[in-house]
Amino acid sequence: MRESNQIEIVSVGGEGPVGRVNAQLRSLILSRERTIPGSRGFGLSGDFVDLPSYEAASEFAVELEEKVDAFIPEIDIAEVHTEMNINGINRTQVFVEWRDGYDNRD
Repeated sequence: MRESNQIEIVSVGGEGPVGRVNAQLRSLILSRERTIPGSRGFGLSGDFVDLPSYEAASEFAVELEEKVDAFIPEIDIAEVHTEMNINGINRTQVFVEWRDGYDNRD
């Protein structure tokens, strides 16, 4: 089986992001900016893809935090942690937490 890059969404404090918010975050990460009519700013630019791994991880985290602020106001990005194995495969964990005043039940 071929190994591939992975992104895992994890909630701080043990309560996982559920339902709509989880789907929105995944959609935000997997969408390319300027590809969705009516919401051209949704998605990530992908400019970080060609950078060295440590720089790409940092740029991904900064851009994701900015986009979450704009498009998913219920959550904050608490931390983005990226590990690369010896085969050059990245495993990224996105740690999220609910913002004050938002109910985390769908």
